[in-house]
Formats: sequence, structure tokens, C-alpha cells
Amino acid sequence: MKKNIFLLAGLAIAVAFTGCTKDFEDINTNPNEPASVSPGFLLTASQKRIMDEMTDSFWGSRRGMQLAQYWSSNQYSNESRYQFRTEVTNGAWRDFYAGPLQDLQLIIDLNTESPADYGGYGSNGNQIAVAKLLQAWTYQMLTDAWGPIPMTEALQGVTNTRPAYDSQDEVYNGILGLINEAMSSMDDGAGPQGDQVYGGDMMMWEKFANTLKLRVAMRMSDVAPDAAKAAGEAALDGGMIIATNEDNAQFPYIDAAPNNNPINEDYKTRNDFAASNTMVDWLSAMNDPRLGVYFNPAVGTGTFVGEVYGLSEDSAAVTDFDDVSQRGDLILTGNFPGILFDAAQTHFLCAEAAERGWANTPLGAEAHYNAAVTLSMQWWGLTDDVAINDYLAQADVAYTTAPGDWKQKIGSQKWAALYMQGHEAWAEYRRLDAPTLNACAEGALDGDGSVPSRFYYPLDEQTLNGSGYATGLDALGGADGLNTKLWWDVN
Repeated sequence: MKKNIFLLAGLAIAVAFTGCTKDFEDINTNPNEPASVSPGFLLTASQKRIMDEMTDSFWGSRRGMQLAQYWSSNQYSNESRYQFRTEVTNGAWRDFYAGPLQDLQLIIDLNTESPADYGGYGSNGNQIAVAKLLQAWTYQMLTDAWGPIPMTEALQGVTNTRPAYDSQDEVYNGILGLINEAMSSMDDGAGPQGDQVYGGDMMMWEKFANTLKLRVAMRMSDVAPDAAKAAGEAALDGGMIIATNEDNAQFPYIDAAPNNNPINEDYKTRNDFAASNTMVDWLSAMNDPRLGVYFNPAVGTGTFVGEVYGLSEDSAAVTDFDDVSQRGDLILTGNFPGILFDAAQTHFLCAEAAERGWANTPLGAEAHYNAAVTLSMQWWGLTDDVAINDYLAQADVAYTTAPGDWKQKIGSQKWAALYMQGHEAWAEYRRLDAPTLNACAEGALDGDGSVPSRFYYPLDEQTLNGSGYATGLDALGGADGLNTKLWWDVN
């Protein structure tokens, strides 16, 4: 009997064990989670998260749009006086590194390590190319906001949770490396699935790559002129650049949440920003027809009136919305696109390249300058050629007679054309020192009173990555200050 009991018990255990192991994967697999990640979903999510961050009410609006002095605050105006919220700094750093940069790296890793498994989402080379180009775009924005940042040791997950910072010249060389690697990776195969910017059109991504390289080179031009010239001329060689508005790199928002433009979503419940007096006064003085598209006339007077830039929170709160110009209707629509790169910016870069004596520019400096202004007008729906030519013929606008040297001429008109690309406009203002921006009307709350040259590093980095933060400080010369000049800002 004992033998029979032990035999039955052993059989029961064996059957139970066999049953468990036979169905183990089925039982322990979550049917709601995919077995493998789709690079197409990763690419769409990365593109959207980049543009959401660049257009949101914090990093995009309170930082970029106000530092460029396109907008002033209707309320909560401390950012316009350079008192920046720690949580926004922490959040932007975290969201870019742990979000799109990491997801783009996963696309690269999947297509490098398991090419046969992921070639169905577009050729492996083209998926890698687009991911690297978007990483390069994002790294340039990040380094231009902070200076030295993690790059060579970044995106390693738990393998390295305290990455060292690269100096800004190293980051810029790394960005050029990413662009060159991306262009070498492009092939004749299918473009990547999930591409909301160019729909997988690799010819357009080649134009984007060259134009981004031109921008990176130009940012280096005052501090590393030989390397900048070589990279810029290589980018222009062959003419594959974003030259028309049909070439523009844009993220296509739609009218319905959650895929509408973040500005539109924010405006549904609050209105924190109005036109700044800096921009309204400049556009008015130039008789610039974009004024009526960028902003609406003040309801109370029917005229264009900018909110004074840099007011205290008490003073900003006193101004009635109807007394100042509010943001234009087009900007507040749900399907207003996020802009990665546009043709007007390209032609301003080409005008500057011509002035610097770089080879391969398609036109001369004046012709590129006129093309840039024209393309900007047309993108904003101003298509009357007579009105555009009349604008360009004004003494203060015409390339031969506009005041200042070529940097001031190009810088001022470029600033006007970069509206809605606040962080890029802030970077170009720091490099070209044009146009003249206003001091905070009621005084800066931090820094020396001038427009900040960079942001403080995130507090999270200082507490969680002290060793990396120390390398960043060393590369900056020891000063984590708002007015510490970046590597390329030599003027």
C-alpha cells in the first residue's frame, strides 16, 4: 500500500510538473503586451514627444517663446524675468533623455542587433538613419540650452546611470558624426514605418540631413571656422537641402486630442501668454505683414499693442486681456504643425554662408536673404507677391540698405521668421546678437539682467549624478550660471 501511495503521489507530481512546464509560456505571457516592440510605433512616439515638448506651455512657451521675446506673460511672469522653475528644468532633461532619445536608440539597437527581425518596418539602414538624425536634432537643442551634456555615455540604461558630460565642442563633433553616420546608412530600400514627418521619403530625409549639418556647422563658425566651413560646404555640395516650403520638416498635429498641438490644448483652459511689446514694436516699425498673422489686434482698441516684457507677476495680472494683442488664431488651432526645420531658415543659413565665403551656395547672400523672407511670408499664408516685394524694397529691410552689418541684417530678419521656434530663435540671437531685445521691464530675478546664455543644470542631476555634473562644470569653466557663455557664443 505504501508503494502504491508513493507511486500515485509521484505520478501526480509528474503530471502537475509536466502540465506547468507545457503551458508555462502561455500562462505567464500577458496577452495585452506585445512580444516585441514595433520600431514604427517608437518612431511615431519619438517624433510626437519631441514636438510636444518643444511646443508645450513650459519648455516651449515659458522658456523658448519668452526667451526669444516673442511672447510676454499675461500672468505668472517670473520666467520672463529669468526665474526658471526647477521642476521644468528637471522634467525637460528627463523627458528628452528617457523619452525620444532612448526610444530612438532602441530603434538603432534593434536594427543593428537583429536586422532580420526588424527589416519589415523599412530597411534597417533607413530606420537607423532617421533615428540618428532625430537624435542629432535633439542633442543640438539640448546642448544649446545647457552647454556640456551627456552624449557618449548617455542612453546606456542601468549599465551607466551616472554618465559623464561631454564638452560642447565634443557634443558638436558628435552631432556631426551622427549626421554623417545617418547619411552613410541610407539606402534604396523602404523608408521607416511610423514616420509622420516625411512619410518614409528618404530623399526628404537626405535634404533634412544636409540642412541640419549646415545649421550645426554655422553654429560652430565663430569658434571653429575651418571645421565649420568644411562641414557646411559638404552639406551644400549637390544642392540636396530644404529649399522650398514643400520640403519643410513638420510634425502634423490634428484637431482632436490627444494629437492636437499642445498650445491648442493648453488654450482650452487658460491664456497665459500675449504678444510681447518687443516683437509687436519691431514688426510695426518694419510694416511687416506677418504682424496680423502672428497676433490679433487688441480687442479694446483695434490696434496692435504688445504686453510689456518682463513685468512682475502683480503687474502682469493687472493688464486686461482686451488691452493687448493676443496670439493669432492660426497659432491656436489644433492642427498647427510642429516645426523641425523650414526653408526660410535654410536660406538665411545660405545667405550667411555666402557672406563667410563658403563654397557651393546656390545663390548670393542677397538672393538667399530675399528668398528666406519670401518663403516665411508664404508659409504664413501671405502670398501677394507685390506686397512681399514692397516689404523687401523698404530701406530698413532691403539687404543693401538695412542698418547694421550682415550679421545684424540676417539676424534680425531670421528672428522674425523663426517665430514659433523659440529655442532656435534664442540660440541664433545669442550667436548673431540681433535684433536688440529688451531688458526685463521690472528687473531680472536672476542672472546679470541680460538675456540668459544657458539654463542651470537640473537639480536632479546635481543630486543623482554628482560625478557627471562635476564633469559638466569643469567643461563650463566651473560656473553653472545663467550668463556663462557657451562654447560657440564668442561675441
